[in-house]
This record gives sequence, structure tokens and C-alpha cells, in this order.
Amino acid sequence: MRQNVTLPGLAARPEPKPGDILLFTNARGLNRMITWFTRSRFYHAAIYAGDGHVIEARPRGVIDRDLRGPEGAHTYAVIPAPDGAGQAALAWAKSQIGAKYDRFDVVIIVLDRIFRHLHLNYTPNDKYSCGEFVARAFQHAGVTLVPHCQPSETVPGDFEPLLVRAPPEKAG
Repeated sequence: MRQNVTLPGLAARPEPKPGDILLFTNARGLNRMITWFTRSRFYHAAIYAGDGHVIEARPRGVIDRDLRGPEGAHTYAVIPAPDGAGQAALAWAKSQIGAKYDRFDVVIIVLDRIFRHLHLNYTPNDKYSCGEFVARAFQHAGVTLVPHCQPSETVPGDFEPLLVRAPPEKAG
């Protein structure tokens, strides 16, 4: 069962719409390493395709996955797609189904985050990590989601500033 949650500091959001970005939280197993190395509560990013499905880059490649399936019990936050770009990003994402996952990119990103003075230029065009996949989809739609880094260097936590923030509570 999927669970769209309101995380502390974030405004409530209704069900995602096609083209929206989903950021997954509550990592388990090896995914905890991603949150630890990137210092973010988010370990995975995907594009919502509608009807409970996401298009995402996973270790078995770029797939269309049903969030209601056995792998779908995740908690996520929703980033509304920038106006007019969600459908174009989703169309590009769907065209990439079957592309390979870039396992080496995750290692490069972790090394780059640990050793900030080291900058490794690694950008294969036919393989994706999850953050890179979402960033490239929107790049193809004409939107730069994370201006401070290249799509190949993007991790799920880099999308966090795009989340809708709740207004500060007034002191009583």
C-alpha cells in the first residue's frame, strides 16, 4: 500500500498527478546508505505516471512499476511538476523504459559527496541512477530542477528544496 505523507515542515499535498516527482523516504536495508551518505531523508526518486504507477530507474533498469504491487509499500513526498513540464518529462521517461541502471554512478556520487574536492566526470548516456533519471527527464522537458549540479550528479535529496514548504506556525 502506498502512502503519501506530510513530512514535518511540508504542506499537505493531495494525490500525485502524472508528471509529478515522488521522493521516497523511510529507507530500509542498503537504501539507508544512500540517506546516510547524502545526508537526506530521501533515498529514491521517480516520476508519477498515473493510476498508481511510477516510471523509475532501479537496479534492474528503467521500469514502469505499480506502487500497489509487492515492492510498492513506500512512503513518499510529492513535488508538483513545474507548470507545463510534467507531461513532457513523463513522455521522455516512458520512452526510456528498458534502459539500464547505472550502478557505478551511485559509487561515483558517494565518492564525490565524501571527497568534495574531488570531481569525477562520469556521464554515460544510456544508463541512469534514480536522481539522474528524474533530472534528465525534466531537462528534456526544458526545466533544470537542480541548478547547482549536473543531472549525472543528482541524488534524491537534491530535490528536497523543491518540496512545498508549510508556512511557519505563529507563536501563540
